[in-house]
Amino acid sequence: PGSSVDRLRDTPPTMPEHPPSAPAGPTPGAAARSGAGAGGAIARMLGASILFTGMALCVVRAHAHQPGLSTLAVSFVRSLVNLVALGILVRGDRRMLLGDARPALVARGVFGALALGGYFASLERLSAGEAAFLNQTSAGWVALLAPVVLRERTGTTGWIAVGGSLLGVLLLAHPRGGHDDTLGRALGLGSGLAAAVAYLSIRRATQTNGPIAVVGWFTLVSTLLSGPALWLAGGDGPADPVSLAWLVGAGLCATWAQILMTRAYADGRAALVAAAGASSPMLTALAGWVWLGQHPDAAGALGMVVLFACGVVLPWWEDRRAR
Repeated sequence: PGSSVDRLRDTPPTMPEHPPSAPAGPTPGAAARSGAGAGGAIARMLGASILFTGMALCVVRAHAHQPGLSTLAVSFVRSLVNLVALGILVRGDRRMLLGDARPALVARGVFGALALGGYFASLERLSAGEAAFLNQTSAGWVALLAPVVLRERTGTTGWIAVGGSLLGVLLLAHPRGGHDDTLGRALGLGSGLAAAVAYLSIRRATQTNGPIAVVGWFTLVSTLLSGPALWLAGGDGPADPVSLAWLVGAGLCATWAQILMTRAYADGRAALVAAAGASSPMLTALAGWVWLGQHPDAAGALGMVVLFACGVVLPWWEDRRAR
């Protein structure tokens, strides 16, 4: 018991008092990103995608059971459950949960909270698949910003994966018309941009912090922002145990999804990991098709095929080829 927690320990490496002028070899993170490590960043991202799909379905079910449920209430309960779950994982160790409080951690928290709120608001107005695919436009922003922010070149395969993923997004997220639909799509696209900034912050934050500290700041900031906003707006919270149970389920799925995603961005090349994240909206759309009766049209079905090829198969193949 506790072995899985030990593997997630957030203890940063101890630096020597007088470090050598040049490192003796590549760092573990650099080795993994170059393909020399054990690999698995893509696999972690796919695992996170499955859990994010579970989170989205739980949120949709909560809204279906209680139509007047506030988006702020959904964000607050989900973030609070995250925070409690992480507190249990670290056994109350605040240093492990909060890390070194560097600006990258704060940026991850703020932009992650904005992305979460925008995504949940679009889920309230669009189908589960459409909201998830609009949020996935973060992959394009990551590919555009990674060379500037991370000094990390996006190779040809990465651009093909990202471009194909975005093509799949366009095929699936076709507009329906109406004010609510337009607002939902704007919120979904905004959540994608905010998510991209949050994902890029992960790489800087994980240089001196483990995944639990990175996720801990995200959940802490989300809770502190959504709680007062819910109180000021006076939105409806979960009215019965069923609604609350769906939101708790969303929070538990999101906890492990965030940990897996954080480790994926820490170890893998940002553009390829972001492209592999396209599997999340694809799975969400399929789940909405099977369990919620939200059937895609011909363009949507084609978009799923394109996303599977470019967002799952291509990044996986590139990761294996590099190793």
